[in-house]
Amino acid sequence: MNRLSRNKSDTNKNHNSILYLIVENKTYICSENTKIERGPTVPSLLKIMIDKAKIQELVQEHIAGTDQFLVDIKLSVNRLGVSIDKPTGITLEECTSLSRFIIDQLEPTGFLETHEVEVGSPGMDSPLMVPQQYLRRIGRELKVVTTEGREMKAVLESADENGIQLKETTSRKENKKKIISEVTHQLTYGEIREAKLVINFKFK
Repeated sequence: MNRLSRNKSDTNKNHNSILYLIVENKTYICSENTKIERGPTVPSLLKIMIDKAKIQELVQEHIAGTDQFLVDIKLSVNRLGVSIDKPTGITLEECTSLSRFIIDQLEPTGFLETHEVEVGSPGMDSPLMVPQQYLRRIGRELKVVTTEGREMKAVLESADENGIQLKETTSRKENKKKIISEVTHQLTYGEIREAKLVINFKFK
């Protein structure tokens, strides 16, 4: 049960007090000199409860039963950005539908008074964040930086929920001859600091 409480022991000689918003056994410090009243002042306090976990819950509720998946959530002091995708590529209509759903759900909380909401697909040059994105890029060349600081360009051969397999092609000169060799790398997602799609522009 949600409730608001004022701790008398926190009241100082200037009659300022620390207010607590207790929601599902979690205590949130609101502010000092904040009046707790019935009416429009209470919803404004609910802004502090909107975090990434809540946004993720809303997104998953909306995309449940579809082939869409959540890529990333960026939440700042004045902006909420949500990235979604699907195996065949997300559409404008799907982004618009999720945006409207999030706005409808957050409207009563007062969150939209201070935040703008943006929903879109990740850019082609954005880092890969979730396993589903890697599955979409099988057969494509990636630029990968490992947690150990090693950089490589390699073709993504396979991917699953645990990690990926890459094939790196290297060349060297030996006795004035160019020797080409291929090396296979197995990486877990925990070993990847960043992975991006290599975009090659070919002009005729």
